[in-house]
Amino acid sequence: MEVHRQTCQICGSRKLRNILLREPKTADKVIVQCTECKELVARYIIAKGGYYHHAKGYESYLRGLTRDGDFMNARIMENEYLEIKESCEKEFDTVTGHLSEQGKDD
Repeated sequence: MEVHRQTCQICGSRKLRNILLREPKTADKVIVQCTECKELVARYIIAKGGYYHHAKGYESYLRGLTRDGDFMNARIMENEYLEIKESCEKEFDTVTGHLSEQGKDD
């Protein structure tokens, strides 16, 4: 597994801001800006059904699906949500543990 913490390529700062961009009929995007030098760091396109906000849970998952135009059986959606929630928690624990082992958890 490779784990990296994003760093500004201009000034080397790790103080970054994620800006969620939503436009009609396009995939959601995340624009990453350095809070130190204010430069663009990266842009990510969120995969269909890929937006998951941990603190908002199932509701955020459903909003992501409805923005994508995906409508499916409620039981299937709930099962997929529970799988995503569990995998996100495991990934977070794994990634933060890996960074901590490498002494990169600052």
